[in-house]
Amino acid sequence: MAEASIRRIAKIGNYRAFRSWSDDGTAKQLGRVNVLYGTNGSGKSTLASLFRDCSDPETVPVRAAVQLEVEIAGVATTVTELDPEFWSRVRVFNADYVRDNLRFDDDEGPRSDSLLTLGKPNVDAENELRDAEARKLDLIPQAADARAEANAADRLLQRRMTELAGEIVEDLRQSPIATYRATNTYTKANVRKLLEGDRSAFEGASKDIAADRALANSSPMRSVPPIPFPPELSDDATLEAVKALIAEHVAVTALEELRGHPDRADWVQAGLPLHSDRDTCLFCGHEISASRRELLAAHFDDALTAFQHRVDRTVAALTSSVESSQQVASAIPGDGELYPDLAGALREARSNYRDAHDQYSASVAALVPLLHAKRGNPFEKLSIPVDLQLEPPPRAEIEAVVQQHSTRREEHDSSASKAARRVELARVLAFADEYDSRVEELEAKETSATRLSEELGALTQRIIALQNVSADPVPTAEVLTRDVERLLGRGDLQFQTTEDGKHYRIEREGAPATHLSEGERTAIALLHFLASIRREVSPGDEPIVVIDDPVSSLDDSILFGVSSFLWSALVSDSFASQVILFTHNFELFRQWIIQLDNARRHIQGGYTVHEIRMRYRPQRSGPPRRVPQLDPWTEDHKQSRRLRSLYHYLFARVATAVIEASSEVSLAERMDLLALAPNAARKMMEAFLSFRYPQHIGDFHAGMRDGMQQVASPAIRTHVERYLHAYSHNEEGNVSAMVDPSEATAVIRSLFSMMRAIDAQHLSSMCEALLIDETELFAVPGRHT
Repeated sequence: MAEASIRRIAKIGNYRAFRSWSDDGTAKQLGRVNVLYGTNGSGKSTLASLFRDCSDPETVPVRAAVQLEVEIAGVATTVTELDPEFWSRVRVFNADYVRDNLRFDDDEGPRSDSLLTLGKPNVDAENELRDAEARKLDLIPQAADARAEANAADRLLQRRMTELAGEIVEDLRQSPIATYRATNTYTKANVRKLLEGDRSAFEGASKDIAADRALANSSPMRSVPPIPFPPELSDDATLEAVKALIAEHVAVTALEELRGHPDRADWVQAGLPLHSDRDTCLFCGHEISASRRELLAAHFDDALTAFQHRVDRTVAALTSSVESSQQVASAIPGDGELYPDLAGALREARSNYRDAHDQYSASVAALVPLLHAKRGNPFEKLSIPVDLQLEPPPRAEIEAVVQQHSTRREEHDSSASKAARRVELARVLAFADEYDSRVEELEAKETSATRLSEELGALTQRIIALQNVSADPVPTAEVLTRDVERLLGRGDLQFQTTEDGKHYRIEREGAPATHLSEGERTAIALLHFLASIRREVSPGDEPIVVIDDPVSSLDDSILFGVSSFLWSALVSDSFASQVILFTHNFELFRQWIIQLDNARRHIQGGYTVHEIRMRYRPQRSGPPRRVPQLDPWTEDHKQSRRLRSLYHYLFARVATAVIEASSEVSLAERMDLLALAPNAARKMMEAFLSFRYPQHIGDFHAGMRDGMQQVASPAIRTHVERYLHAYSHNEEGNVSAMVDPSEATAVIRSLFSMMRAIDAQHLSSMCEALLIDETELFAVPGRHT
């Protein structure tokens, strides 16, 4: 970096009173030493604050739109508020600096020691430590309460899940799934897994919890004994076979007495085996001749016997089939022997079977006599009823229902397990909304507790770090004691560095010095400011020093010492590349003008003197707006010397404003004049009246009343009375008070008329000394003193 200086404040876009502001080319190019005088409310402190904000990276006013014409290493350029390299060399002393760089223990009450912390890093660290410790005291119970609330919410959630797990075990402890049988196997972890997993699983939740719970806890039913279904009928036992038998013709030599008499034939045939070894008939006792035997053998030959055997087999098969069918009908299980939901199908199957059995049994009962008749008389033609059916009862329907029972029994554990799962899903699903709500509440409380805990941890670490910040008080205690004595003109304050190296202990006449005055604090801060800058200076990188109202809170009795100290530190010494001094104290301003005039040839880089004041400027729309204006101080050294008293300055300023007002005064000009009334004009009148009426010093109202007794003109008296009524108790100048802006020129001119009426020679002498044309001052037709 190279030596730099500000040459011109060209523009300010938006910063407090400076809005769309430019210097209009009226201000002089700044030199190495610059003094700006302005009354309170003129904008000087605002300008100093702008420089301080721009020089601090944390407070840069990005919307200020500042444009400065500067010179760096002899090269002219323009910088804005967004030029940190330039602003890093600007150092500003103002009320903000005092607040940021000094901390006294007695701000918070009396202490056994009066301690002072100097330097922004140390003050910031101490302030941050104080705030951090206070915040920690607040955080400890907050963090504990937040953690307790989070733990309570978690315990409640865990308890609710544990209760739900117990309810599920109570519902399903008899189910085939071992997990559901005890609370040490089915726990809240199972519930949480379901709730935190894929919730599409809940689509399988039970729609009828009571039924599924009953199924889950049921035992499998007993197996059904096998039903003795008969084998399939032989081919001889079919209806077609029976019809064929009955219709069959047997070719034998038949005995006439037996033909057509099957009962006789049966009787004879049954007796043949009984008479195979006898010659006489057991019934009649007659001899059985050989010829008779031959006739009987021809009648009952092998063809007939074979036919009879076939009929017998068919009858036996049909009879056995009916008996077996009857056994089946008796063996069909009862309704209570199968699963309840199969009872209906079982009843229907049983009824159908028995109906079919009855029909079958009736058909067999009709066929057997026919077969017997055919057997006994194979030569007779018999017929079967046309509508007779011979269908054994169907077994498939019975078998199907029984098979379903058997399958259900075999699959019972699987079904019961699935039912238990459905019950579990339904129970957990019913808890899902409560779970989500409690989890959301828990997460919020956990987040809060964690945030407070982390903040507390970070704060604890920060407190440790702040407690170990290395100290480097500037200046040293010895230098501070010496320079404060030099600055204040008295040696009652002594400074000692504390053991921790971070503070000064302040004593006044051997005792702790508590409750230092604002002036004493400002003096200490100013010394620290200058010492800090001096320590940081490196050749070629000298700072631009801006000081705002260094004596605003100092006693007038030590003002000369402060002025001399600043002159020595900032002007006589060359460690600052540029000095800009703002002040509203006219005496300090006057002393610097005298010193600048006397040393002007020896100040390398030159100097400037400006007055900053508020002027009303017309706007395109709306009323005039108050705008700060930089006006160069007169370059007439003779005139400048005449303005070295506040009274002379005020007289010249007010009189010049009246003279420069045109005959057709604009609203903005009237407002400018009106603005002088409560400040410059009143102070001018106070000074004048204090010498003319010393008995009324401090009583502006009484002095004005006595002065008005010398005024003969009713119009002038009216204006003076109006002025007195508006501003006799106005200390800071309320420009919106009761004087009409349209009468501003007449009112202020009337004050001069009053001064002329009281002491015409004095007024004329003042006009002559200040090069004011007295005739122009009163050149208003119709006005008389």
